[in-house]
Amino acid sequence: MGSNPNGITMRGRIFLLMFLFCSVVSAQEYNGLTGLMHVPSAETEAEGSFRANLMFLHREFMPPQMPEKSTFNYGFGLTAWRWIEMSYCSTLLWMYPGDGRQKKGYYNEDRRVNVKVMPLYEGRWWPAIAVGMDDIGRFKRIKTGRNGNNYFQNIYIVGSKHFDISGWELGAHMAYRYYPSNKNSGRSGPVGGLSLRPAFYRPLRLVTEWDGSGVNVATDVLLWRHLFLQAALVHGTGFTGGISYHYTIPH
Repeated sequence: MGSNPNGITMRGRIFLLMFLFCSVVSAQEYNGLTGLMHVPSAETEAEGSFRANLMFLHREFMPPQMPEKSTFNYGFGLTAWRWIEMSYCSTLLWMYPGDGRQKKGYYNEDRRVNVKVMPLYEGRWWPAIAVGMDDIGRFKRIKTGRNGNNYFQNIYIVGSKHFDISGWELGAHMAYRYYPSNKNSGRSGPVGGLSLRPAFYRPLRLVTEWDGSGVNVATDVLLWRHLFLQAALVHGTGFTGGISYHYTIPH
């Protein structure tokens, strides 16, 4: 066989294509921050990184109090410095229009700002630690889920530790989350997952996680340093996935 400038064998290419088209694919791109899929991680992009994404969200992925139909999500993320990430995202809502006299459609949006801060970077003997909040703003207990649009609002603390296994990178991630709406109480509490980057192609990542109410499996890949493709199988039920553009300001 001829030389391969990327160091990827034919078997590796076949393996990559199988995961891109036949398996599952994702990260926490649905809210514009780095992470696993639904579960956060104590990781950030490189300093000066920008992301813009568009995703399809299966109904099983969304909070229980949201409208009953699968939907779409778009957003922007920024890692201004290594220790902080911020994002803005919006999820389309399937509902009746204001006058209630037309058919249901995507007539409204749930808009939110998210932030994650890393007070401790990963070391040889200790994990990275991050704290964050999705849908920042007034934070109060909501018993009915009807007194506000805090569909995704939660606060969390998460730790991540990575291990090198013969060139493969294994990441272990554990988090504790709290949702103020009791409609989301099933996802409050401990969550976590594993990530794996193969030695033959590090831009590819495989993910499995427990999001508090079910198991998700996922993978994502960054192509040509900018194009990020993702997809996932949520609770063994439905597909969630999307595409985003990544850009890092040269230093």
